[in-house]
Amino acid sequence: MGEALRAVRSSLGSDALILETKNHPEDLGGGVEITALAENPASEQPGDPERETVARPQALAMEELRQELGALKSMLGWLAPGLIHQDGIAKALMTHGLATEMIAKLSDAMKRSPGGNDRERWYCAISGLVPCGGQIRSERDRLALIGPAGVGKTATLIKLTVFETQRRECRVGWINMDDHRLAVGEPLEVYAGILGVRYEKAGNKKEFEQALDHLSDCDLILVDTPGVNPRDEKGAHDLAKFLHGFPELRRALLLSAATHDRDMAEWVVMYGKVGLSALLFTKLDECRYFGPLINTTLSSGVPVSYITLGQNFTGDVEIAKPEVFASLLLTGVDLHD
Repeated sequence: MGEALRAVRSSLGSDALILETKNHPEDLGGGVEITALAENPASEQPGDPERETVARPQALAMEELRQELGALKSMLGWLAPGLIHQDGIAKALMTHGLATEMIAKLSDAMKRSPGGNDRERWYCAISGLVPCGGQIRSERDRLALIGPAGVGKTATLIKLTVFETQRRECRVGWINMDDHRLAVGEPLEVYAGILGVRYEKAGNKKEFEQALDHLSDCDLILVDTPGVNPRDEKGAHDLAKFLHGFPELRRALLLSAATHDRDMAEWVVMYGKVGLSALLFTKLDECRYFGPLINTTLSSGVPVSYITLGQNFTGDVEIAKPEVFASLLLTGVDLHD
């Protein structure tokens, strides 16, 4: 493929637009087929001046569009030659919304991965690159759940409590520091009574310190923070200031899996001012395309701790594992599509 691409550039010029690349199977004679378009085809001859003047605005618009599409196609062709059109797995990753640079990174890793076929090698590449970690520790731990309103912080707090108490014996305490919910009434205290969890409220930093002190004998303390608009820099700054001075308190950023990856990337930067220990993706049951999760995780370098799916408080939270993300991206992929 590399030799064929060099021949194309030598024949048609370095700006040749790669439209398609194919590797023919050995039983059909093997070889490589490349469909390309020269930047200035020889067949284009200057025509009548008046006709050329009339057609110029439309031609310029079409040329601009062609160049934009050509740049995208060429980028994909040069970054992953032979994959974008011929490899069903690469197509599936693009459909999932995986960024071009991430596909290129995974493609490089795939070439070095063990496995009997391409799907196994892609699986190993994805599993090897997605960082996971930051789960609740078996020993004493304190974790604050942060993120925008509506991502499911309160529901996740309950799910994590059920998850932890089912797998081990531990004393759990909750701190509710959402001013709005404290004012209008919040059923979190009711759930605390049902689950046998100790419950504290904190409307300011002094009350928060007192709440941590009251729950000091708990093995696990989970903090439900107020939702902060990602565009509200002051809100993020105030939350960072509120949580400053508590070195034992880790912070997990919750992101809905259905969020656009550009928004996710900006949110990670914004909430990074608070200090992030891990990411936690919620509402995977509402999502069909999982590329944005991988884009966000690989670009931020922040490990993923848990994923949640569904409305039930029992069984709808899972420890994030690289293999899970590989399966989400590759399930249903047919190598012969």
